[in-house]
Amino acid sequence: MNHASVTAPEEASGQGPNTAATPGTQLRRQALICFSLATVVLLAAMASMQILVSEALGTVPSVKMFLLSCGMWAAITALSWRGLGWHEHAVFGPANIVTMFRAAGTALLAGSLPLAEQLLNQQSTQLLWLATAFAIVLLALDGVDGYLARISGIASVFGARLDMEIDALLALVISVFIWLSGEVGMWILGLGIMRYVFLLAALQAAPLRGKLYPSWRRKTVCVIQLATLCAILSPVVEPPLSAVLGQTALVLLSMSFARDVLWLYQHQPR
Repeated sequence: MNHASVTAPEEASGQGPNTAATPGTQLRRQALICFSLATVVLLAAMASMQILVSEALGTVPSVKMFLLSCGMWAAITALSWRGLGWHEHAVFGPANIVTMFRAAGTALLAGSLPLAEQLLNQQSTQLLWLATAFAIVLLALDGVDGYLARISGIASVFGARLDMEIDALLALVISVFIWLSGEVGMWILGLGIMRYVFLLAALQAAPLRGKLYPSWRRKTVCVIQLATLCAILSPVVEPPLSAVLGQTALVLLSMSFARDVLWLYQHQPR
């Protein structure tokens, strides 16, 4: 995970070509099969979630749930398809398959956003634990796709960037859920939007588009960021502990970003 990379995909992993290539027929076919299977799984999971919500809350699920999940998934697949040119292998690879299913899971979790306040108000512990467990699984799979990329020898700039963006999207979805639930204040969104603020700033500031060095500090902070969000999401962590944990993670994330920004300005091309 690399929370402050904004350069071309090859710079997200420190390897790969300088320009995107035209994806081969086999790669496109395998990617399409993966996208299709993940879509089927997502639709089935959405149907199951609708049933669970109806039984637990006694209400008819909102159309917003369906639209949020499908809209996010459509955007993910479209951008992923467009980025296939940065995948320098003839096959899609097991790591990218895992990442795409993580993306589908993130889209499913996004569909629960309209229920955030209702779940907290009605103390629907069962559904909150289910959402927490699901988020933890998505976080754990982040280590699986990286491992698969290494052992299969199919690591790519596409896979590195896809993995990073899904991490950022998962953090955004969970932070928005927590904010909408009313458990903590709007400041929790900082744990989800900081990367996107960095990306916007990079559009105006050329030094921020530079290449960052690999950093265990950066990866560790990203794990703390997502683990903290999962903890706050769970029913067992309540205010004021949730605020303390969230603010601590936000400070660490802010300091990590600040260090990277300073380094980028100090090492900008002359």
